[in-house]
Formats: sequence, C-alpha cells, structure tokens
Amino acid sequence: TYSTNRSRMIAEKLVLSYPVGKGVLRLGEEYVSSRTYNHFNTAYAGLDNASSTIKEENTACFLEVVQQVGLFSLGAGLRYEYVDYDYADKVHSDYHLSEKFNNVFPSFNVATRLGQVQMSLSYSGRVERPTYSNLNANVSYLNRMTYESGNPRLLPTKLHSLEYMSVWKNYFAQVSYSYFDNPIVNTTKPYSEDGEMTILTYDNFKKKHFLQAFVGGQFKVGVWQPRVNVGMFTQWFSIPVGGRNKSMNIPIGILQWQNAIHLPQDIWLNIDGQWTTSGHDKNIYLSSSSYVNAKLYKEFCKKRLSVTLEARDIFNGSRPDVTLYNDAVTMFQRNFSEMRCVMLTLQYNFNVTRDRYRGTGAGNTEKKRF
Repeated sequence: TYSTNRSRMIAEKLVLSYPVGKGVLRLGEEYVSSRTYNHFNTAYAGLDNASSTIKEENTACFLEVVQQVGLFSLGAGLRYEYVDYDYADKVHSDYHLSEKFNNVFPSFNVATRLGQVQMSLSYSGRVERPTYSNLNANVSYLNRMTYESGNPRLLPTKLHSLEYMSVWKNYFAQVSYSYFDNPIVNTTKPYSEDGEMTILTYDNFKKKHFLQAFVGGQFKVGVWQPRVNVGMFTQWFSIPVGGRNKSMNIPIGILQWQNAIHLPQDIWLNIDGQWTTSGHDKNIYLSSSSYVNAKLYKEFCKKRLSVTLEARDIFNGSRPDVTLYNDAVTMFQRNFSEMRCVMLTLQYNFNVTRDRYRGTGAGNTEKKRF
C-alpha cells in the first residue's frame, strides 16, 4: 500500500475586552478554514484505492460577561458556530457528503470564597468533531483477519459538562458530570460475506453519561513532599452484543501517589506511582494496570542547564488487556511490548523569555483534529 496525506489550516481570532462595573465584558469572533487531501493506492485484491478531499469552514462568534457581586464571581457566556463540511471521494461516489451545522453553546460559572474554602460551579456546552483520521475512508490491512478504516459519515458529538470544585488549604475535591450526544465509539463489523474478516472502524452511538470524582491533598514533611489523589470515573452506556443489550457500567478507580524529595546539592528525587482498577470505558473493558516511575533532576548554570535521569514503568505493569465489545464481533487484545525504559535528558535554555502577551492562539481545537 502507498498513501499520501496533505493538510493545511488557516485561522484567525479576535477578542475585545471592556471593563463593565466590577467585571469585564469580552466579545469576539473566530474563523477556521481547513483542507485535508488523502490518496491511497494498493495492489492488494481485497482493498480498494481511495482519493478523498475534506473541506471545512468554521465561523464562530462569542460573548462573555464576568461580574463580582459581593462574595461571588459570576460569569456567563454564549458561543455560536456555523460549520460548512464537505467530503468528496473520487473513487467512491457514495461517500460524497455535504453538511451544514448551526450550534449555540451557553456557559456559566460561579465562584466564591468562604473563609479558607474556595468553591466553584461551572457549566459548559461544546461540540467535539471527529478527527480527520476518524473520517478517513481508507481501508488498511492489519492482518488477514482484520482491516481498519475510518467513517466519513460520522457526526459531531455534542457535550454538556457540569463541574463542582472545592479547595481547602492543601486539599481539594472535584466532581464532574458530562452528557455525550452522538458519542464517537471505536467499533467492529464483519467485512466479508462469510463473516471471517473483521473491520475496525468508528460509529456514532445514541448517548453516554459520564461521572468522575477526585479528592486529594499535598503535604510537606521536612524534605519530603508527597501528594495523594484518589478518584473514580464511571459511565452509563450500553450497546447491543450478540443481539442483546449489554451494560458497560463497571466503574474504574484510580490511586495516584506522587513523592518529591529534596536531596542535598539541590537534587530532586521524584517517585510516582499509579494504580488503575479494571472497568469499562465506552465499549471497551480494560484490565487493571499500574506503574512506578522514578526521576532524578538537577539544575546548573543559574537554572539554564538541567539534567534528568528517569526510569519509567519500572515493574512493567502499565499494559492493560483490552476487550472490545460489539454486536457482531468481540475482540480481545493483549499487549506484549516492553514499556520499561530509561531516559537521560539534557536541556539548556539559551534565552530566558521575558513575560509578555502572546495571545491564546486561533484554531486550537482544529489543530488537535489533525
């Protein structure tokens, strides 16, 4: 097989700020134009050639108001997006798709401080568009039983998120809930008439609810500075498997323990570990996994030169087994690759950058899609 890909993006963003009362009013616009060209040729009889072009124009305008009212900081915003999407394939005429999307996304947040406790509550609505690799219709050969392809017919995912966060001294607690409309999920389907060959692809599912919660704190005992975080995330999501509805709701727990030790000669020793329990993520069941990393760090020449010696995944336990469920095919994958490694990093800063305004960038979300 032989494939070539070319992409380009043009983006601009303008934000204006005005002081209003005890707060600020921000308004602005953002424009993103992107093009992706893909050519795929193969001599393999079971695969087809492809030559596709994806064009997308995204125009947005937004407004945000932030005000201080007594002990409370209040904020509200609104964003409108118009997207013109076009997918054309010279080989597969049925993949010629043209869509236009109009979306309005509200947001709000409130924050306050009561004594030593800081609290905030926020809501945001946004859209997650499929990456260009997810949209690519090329059918790639993995092995004689398994192919892989994107799906040009994928729809964007609308996401609504509600988050509460509280901080007291060196401790924090965070709870967030998200609702996914048309989530994009990695799935499998039969590819041949006899059902022996399978294709890995993507599809939109109806909905998914997602909840995560974390608590943690950091301490200091002499030269030792530990940090402990405990959390979990769970989902409410179900798919058909073998003609019957299967719930994918087993929660996943996470324990993180980070340790920073200030040694003599201004050397820092970091020992970090994480343990993750088994559970479901979308339509995937992940086995439990863990890792322990260790790092030595030292600065020289007035902090211009730094030397880092790091050992990652010392016990080689960060490789979870994966079971991918789908109505037609269930796949089990085990990773036998060696994840342990040792790295030596030398870094020298020739110029220490002075603080100055650099902007927030334009088309940041679009860059991630490439």
